[in-house]
Amino acid sequence: MVTVTAYQQVLETLFGLERGGGALGLRGIELLLHGLGHPQQRFHAVHVAGTNGKGSVCALAERILRVAGLRTGLYTSPHLVDFSERIRVGGRAIAHADVAAWLERIRAMPDAAGRTFFEVTTAIGFAHFAESRVEWVVAEVGLGGRLDSTNILRPRLSVVTDIGLDHVELLGRRLADVAREKAGILKPDTPVVAAVRRPAAAQVIARAAREQNAPLHDVARQFQATRVHLSPQGAEFRMTGRPWGSVDLRIGLRGRHAVRHALTAAAIAAELRAQGLPIHAEHVAEGLAAARWPGRLEPCPTDARLWWDGAHNVDGVDALVHAWADIGMPPPGAVVLACSRDKPVARMIKGLAPLARGKTIVCTQASSERATPAAELAAAARDLGLRAREAPTVEEALASVLGRARPPVLLCGSLFLVGDAMRVTDSAPPEAL
Repeated sequence: MVTVTAYQQVLETLFGLERGGGALGLRGIELLLHGLGHPQQRFHAVHVAGTNGKGSVCALAERILRVAGLRTGLYTSPHLVDFSERIRVGGRAIAHADVAAWLERIRAMPDAAGRTFFEVTTAIGFAHFAESRVEWVVAEVGLGGRLDSTNILRPRLSVVTDIGLDHVELLGRRLADVAREKAGILKPDTPVVAAVRRPAAAQVIARAAREQNAPLHDVARQFQATRVHLSPQGAEFRMTGRPWGSVDLRIGLRGRHAVRHALTAAAIAAELRAQGLPIHAEHVAEGLAAARWPGRLEPCPTDARLWWDGAHNVDGVDALVHAWADIGMPPPGAVVLACSRDKPVARMIKGLAPLARGKTIVCTQASSERATPAAELAAAARDLGLRAREAPTVEEALASVLGRARPPVLLCGSLFLVGDAMRVTDSAPPEAL
């Protein structure tokens, strides 16, 4: 057991580590995992890269594997409220005491000096999975792919979700450049599941797969969704494709993009079944229906007037706007917005215009060192002819609209913002998903 104060000190140590993109590369994680006895070699892995949807795909796929009777680990980033969300065994977040113990052990290692936050976090996750005797880990890439710490894995399956422009200062300003970084997770002779829609990016992934002699499975060719019904409660649809034929499915995630994520998770399950895992249609159906992924287009659990979505780039905003209409939501009475500095703020706000026109955009700042000042967001919104005002904190932003604006109120633009809103409304993700 670790006290709240002691755990807070652990987090301060972790978050105080170097977080800059200049440290991208595999040497640091290699040193840490060597010192820990190579824990990443003691479980099988599904490795997932992409620009949008990779966290949702990871959550859906992990739940299918769990339903199929496998002992699972889930490694994702970022967290919303508590660091422990990043590392889950059987859906349950790592205990605070385990985070503290692993950090203490790592800091005592000779090669710990100079290691980054994500290197240490990845080492904690992989070591915890190995000690917990996890059989299969579904691991989300943190940034890019080729130089990401998770790329130390030698997975049984590589997955690439949809690719768009994001983190361009690190990954490149052309779609093909970003795709090459994502393709860096592909391994020789290791199957690939791809859900990449843009031809320029899909061609890069296909070329990389050929170069690695990696069998490529295109989700759009393998599975089709028909009889799709979208609602504020989720989606129902019929999935058709091998090896299960036609299966009626239901998911709690919302929007047409969530259906694509579910098909990708089913394709992961199909490939692992081909590798010998006992995954059947009923496991897919039960796993998809039971899966949760907090912070993605959902109502606040403690205040139904508020909806939030972690859309944090142009493609994410586009998916949000279309999903809002597809599930039959009324126009929001107000929009609460915060964005990170490295995002194309003007393009994101322009994308939100169909939901925000004639409404007030309340611009605020999440508790992140990367936050764009609220005044800059408000100025960008006004430049686009939208009505905007500023609120210095997320708590003040919510207080200024809930109860005044006609519900629902939509909060979006950053996962950090969603996390702050969860703290304000006492709506943290559960310990067990």
